[in-house]
Amino acid sequence: MAARAKPTPRTTRKFSKVGMRARAWNAMWRRARDGNGIWLAAAIVASGMRLIVRLSRRQRDIVYRSELQPGEQLTIKHTEHSIQATERAADKV
Repeated sequence: MAARAKPTPRTTRKFSKVGMRARAWNAMWRRARDGNGIWLAAAIVASGMRLIVRLSRRQRDIVYRSELQPGEQLTIKHTEHSIQATERAADKV
């Protein structure tokens, strides 16, 4: 009996959430292009919502930017206050 090959990302992609979402998106627009008015309205609403979500994403600010020279090091320290603030921000999303 031959050993089974490991599944490649291509074969597992169609069952992932992203793959399913993309397939639903394509099916919705395909039906809309075929002339179905309800699917056209759904596709337009979904596209608008997708655009609003994309535009409303918070852009991260660069607080400090500098190139390290040889021999220099960078230390990142998380204080208890910053950790709690990050957790609160994650809960809001």
